[in-house]
Amino acid sequence: MSNKKKLKDLCFAFDGKIRNALDKTAFTHAVYAHVILPLESGIFRAGNYKMSSAFRRALSKVRELYYTEEERNNPKLSKKIEKDLVKTLIAHRMNPEEYFLYGVRDKDYWGRKEFLSDIELHELILKHVPRSTYMGIYHKKAFYTDTKEFFHRDICFIDKESPKSTFVEFATKHQTFFAKPVDGTWGKGASILSVENADEASKIYDELFKENEWIVEELIQQVPETAVWNDTSVNTIRIPAFRTTEGCKILQPFIRTGRKGAIVDNAGGGGIFAVFDADTGVITTDGVDEHGGRYTCHPDSGIRYKGWQVPRYEELKVTVAKLIHAIPSQPRYVAFDFALTNEGWVVVEGNSNGQFVGQIAEHKGVRKEFVKYFVGNK
Repeated sequence: MSNKKKLKDLCFAFDGKIRNALDKTAFTHAVYAHVILPLESGIFRAGNYKMSSAFRRALSKVRELYYTEEERNNPKLSKKIEKDLVKTLIAHRMNPEEYFLYGVRDKDYWGRKEFLSDIELHELILKHVPRSTYMGIYHKKAFYTDTKEFFHRDICFIDKESPKSTFVEFATKHQTFFAKPVDGTWGKGASILSVENADEASKIYDELFKENEWIVEELIQQVPETAVWNDTSVNTIRIPAFRTTEGCKILQPFIRTGRKGAIVDNAGGGGIFAVFDADTGVITTDGVDEHGGRYTCHPDSGIRYKGWQVPRYEELKVTVAKLIHAIPSQPRYVAFDFALTNEGWVVVEGNSNGQFVGQIAEHKGVRKEFVKYFVGNK
């Protein structure tokens, strides 16, 4: 760890202790917000953010994506936004892009505290979950081993522990299949591959193995009810689920819909997501893409987002409850991805640190609910 990173981590740790001590009354909150936080912000900004090169890169990105032309060209306005971004990073662990996507620019300290940033989510998980439990879900192979009865399709891994013969047998059986890197996110690197015989399968194995570790899957055949959004990608349902003393709880679930010609539905791959009601399965927001663009209707299929009913949703809720209680490590929180097939709901994958991007669509924070379900239920 570099000295710069150590210094940054020490500053954040110090801020956390100060914030926890002063977030008690209106007076102590005012001391933190108007005295301590501006001082910390000034220290962080000194020397052009030498403590955090990642923040400098993020700042450059949001200038291009989210500043108005006037804000880009007016140094005074740019500096004002920059100071607010730093304060939000320190006090709420919110990166610059989240600041704009969550719509917190006009919110005060307490309004911003309602949101759960990716950084704080990760900190809370690592603080309260044993590493073995976390990695058992984070690693795709371990998760599949524990939950394969919920996948309802053949899956094979390309890694040091899996012989080539296993893959060749899988590939010649299915011939066309889906492949994605084991450590991949946002659908990056995913592709659909085809082979005609064992020799082709052997060559593909060699090509894939020299690049990465992979998970290859029998293609999911989604039902027409979900294919209507986009038939080139499997349109999935993200269910952030909690194992609590009161049973399984679901928080801010959403549907992901792909774009025409795309094979993945992730926002990072151009997909659009929309939040639906956790009790009824009815979509309650417009569609949103990764840059905050909003869509009343899907731009390709023309289907309206608000009011659309997730099919067989009661069945899905039952499956989620069974699944989270069936995992041997008994995790407190997993974000599951599901697809609907003729055999019913099937698991696509599980995420031990699934982000709450639904906050972008709703402009509503879930920090309070997450802490209640996750921290308050041991």
